[in-house]
Amino acid sequence: MSALYFGLVALGAALAAPLAAIGAGIGEGMIFSAAITGVARQPEAQGRIQTLMFITFALVEFLFILSFVIFLMMYGKLPSGDAAAVAQMFAK
Repeated sequence: MSALYFGLVALGAALAAPLAAIGAGIGEGMIFSAAITGVARQPEAQGRIQTLMFITFALVEFLFILSFVIFLMMYGKLPSGDAAAVAQMFAK
């Protein structure tokens, strides 16, 4: 049971940070692309578009930081030490 638990925690920790970074990068690219397109089409609305752009950018960054905190919490649950200590813990 403990081996399965630590295996799933390790898998979650290994996938959390990279997937969150990829998702945040794609989302931020889409936000700035849409903002640039909107300003190019309607230059007089630049102030409103820029405000909305920064709000959505902050939300995407918050989600990335939240997922990074979850990654750190999961990483802290993993056993540390030499291989013999970890093997002994799984033997129980």
